[in-house]
Amino acid sequence: MKFIYSILLAGLVVTSITGVTHADEQSDKTLKVAESFLKAAGSGDGKKLNELMSDDFVWHNEGDKRIPWIGPWEGKEKVMGTFMPAFGAGLKVTSWSTDYSFSKADQAVFMGSMSAIANNTGIDTGKFTWAVRVHVEDDKVKSWNWMEDSYAVSKAYNSKPIDNKETVQTFYDLLSNPSSAAAAKTFSMNTTDGWESIGNYSGKNKSKGAFLGQMGYFAKLIPDLKWNVEEMIEEGNRVIVRSRATGIPAGPLFGVDGKGKGFDIMTIDIHTIENGKITMTYHIEDWSGALQQLKGK
Repeated sequence: MKFIYSILLAGLVVTSITGVTHADEQSDKTLKVAESFLKAAGSGDGKKLNELMSDDFVWHNEGDKRIPWIGPWEGKEKVMGTFMPAFGAGLKVTSWSTDYSFSKADQAVFMGSMSAIANNTGIDTGKFTWAVRVHVEDDKVKSWNWMEDSYAVSKAYNSKPIDNKETVQTFYDLLSNPSSAAAAKTFSMNTTDGWESIGNYSGKNKSKGAFLGQMGYFAKLIPDLKWNVEEMIEEGNRVIVRSRATGIPAGPLFGVDGKGKGFDIMTIDIHTIENGKITMTYHIEDWSGALQQLKGK
């Protein structure tokens, strides 16, 4: 059964936890059962989880009730049939660490940090700490009291979903306003630090810094530059854009002085989006046509 306790990564190794303390033999047994539960959840072993849960098992998960997996959830049937699917479908874990564990008598505690993306909005929670208190009786997990930064999770889950087309539009807002510091800032916020502009197969791609520098050059050379979006097509994590670039160069463009003449050309771009930001842009512009227009041909 491949389910979905998405809070735990498949590679979670509980035995690597640091700071473990042992009070007595009962504490050791409690910790062992709790670790087995963690491992079963991390590997999606539903059968093992069922075996480890007591009949009156309770999953405590407090927080904002607008999050569909907030509990408490009482009984195996509700936990396995309702809570687990909702929780697994709600978050995609992007980082996870289990840093400490300790036990005393029938109680065990684990603590660590994590980050996740809310699947319904595509928004990252950012890194936050978590803790869980586990109650074990007769080698069964009786309760699981999960504590997290409910605010961070709720904010990500209940925020406005990321609109890839709106994200891509910031690219064209900058092209149409190349001298605008505000447009440059918005573009930077909506692109990754490693964003690249790819216009040929030379391998000499343009970095974000180089692209912003080019905008400064365009602002002086083509003061009335406009880059209007004519069509946007979204497919998976890519947005394809057909746009129209117009302007009257104030001086020679690529060595051609149009002496007051303007250009009107088609451009095609393919933007890749990951976690709400543009990671790369393939582009092609009809600069050859622009030069022909400036020459009056």
